[in-house]
Amino acid sequence: MASTQQPQGYGLTELPPEPRAVPGCSACLDICVRRKNSRSRGDHSAVSDANVKLRQHHAEAHNS
Repeated sequence: MASTQQPQGYGLTELPPEPRAVPGCSACLDICVRRKNSRSRGDHSAVSDANVKLRQHHAEAHNS
């Protein structure tokens, strides 16, 4: 019987949490709605794009 070997130095990590809308910010809310709609369509590329856009928006508009 063949033995199974694990790759050396290989480990899975968790993804960072998705950014959230800042309360009261319509731009954040718009991006989050688009992300949710993309996820419901199974468009994972658009979900990722929305996360990037929301992080950029946070950095520019909310200094975070």
